[in-house]
Amino acid sequence: MMPTLLPALIQRECMELDRLVATCLDRYARKAEFAKSGSEDILADSLAACLHSFYSGLERIFEAVAREIDGTFGRSPEWHRELLQAVSVERPGKRPALISEKSYRRLEEYRAFRHLFRHLYTHHIDPARIFKLMDGLETDWKRVREDFLQFKAFLESAP
Repeated sequence: MMPTLLPALIQRECMELDRLVATCLDRYARKAEFAKSGSEDILADSLAACLHSFYSGLERIFEAVAREIDGTFGRSPEWHRELLQAVSVERPGKRPALISEKSYRRLEEYRAFRHLFRHLYTHHIDPARIFKLMDGLETDWKRVREDFLQFKAFLESAP
């Protein structure tokens, strides 16, 4: 039995993530302006919050799939890592993988950053790391969004 609200949730979260990624990219496009004024750290702080929100939005979808389809959702000390791993594999008889192997490998970097962001003081944030993640954000989001839409299509075609 297909969870009836899951396709709508995926659609809504994708729309929110589209807006968020556009906001992040608009801010990142101002990097030269911030560098010129010597305030790249301020841009990095803003982008760090964007990247944290990006991964948190992805996790909302991951959690819903784990809860509604897999019937599992634990809170072990490693639950963020376990959740990402869980949605990257097929559940025979239940569902295909939510995200591709390539998406999984890229999202592992965002997950690790999310953990770091939540546990560091802001002045310890490394702008170079933020900018490296930002360099791949648009491509990574396009790939993951396609994964989500394929999964949504699977849900909608299920009996």
